[in-house]
Amino acid sequence: MKLSQSVELKAPAAEVWTFISDFYNFHAWQPHIESTAQGPAKGERIVKMKRGNTILDRIAVLDNEKRTLAYEMVPNQDLPPGAPKLEGFLATFVVGESGAGSKVEYSIAVDVPSAIQEMAEKGIGSDISGALQGLKDKFEEA
Repeated sequence: MKLSQSVELKAPAAEVWTFISDFYNFHAWQPHIESTAQGPAKGERIVKMKRGNTILDRIAVLDNEKRTLAYEMVPNQDLPPGAPKLEGFLATFVVGESGAGSKVEYSIAVDVPSAIQEMAEKGIGSDISGALQGLKDKFEEA
C-alpha cells in the first residue's frame, strides 16, 4: 500500500527543506508524534507516538540536492500487544519549487495484512494529512 498527499506553501523551498530535514524535530509539527530523541545508532531516532506506542526509525535517504528525506522503521522491533506487524515501511518527503513558494509531497509505503488494509489506510492517511497541515500551520502563521 502506498499513500501520498501534497501541500503548497508560500515559503521558499530552501527554507521548508531546512525545517523538514531536521529528522529529530518532527514532533514540533506532526500532531501524532509526542516526542523524538536520538536513537542508539547514527541516523536513528526513537519516536513516541501520541497513541502510546514507541518506534525506532532511521534515515534511508537524505539528499539535500534533491530535497528528499526518506525514513524507514528499523526491522524486528517489539510491538505493543495486538499491534499488527508492518513490513517495508518507508516514508518520504520531497520538497520542490512551486512559483514563489514550495510544494511538499509526503508519501508512505508499507505492506500491511489484508485484514487491516482499510483501517491502515485511514490511520496512515490521517497521519499524512496531519503532518502536512502542521507544515502549513508552521509556514503560513507568519
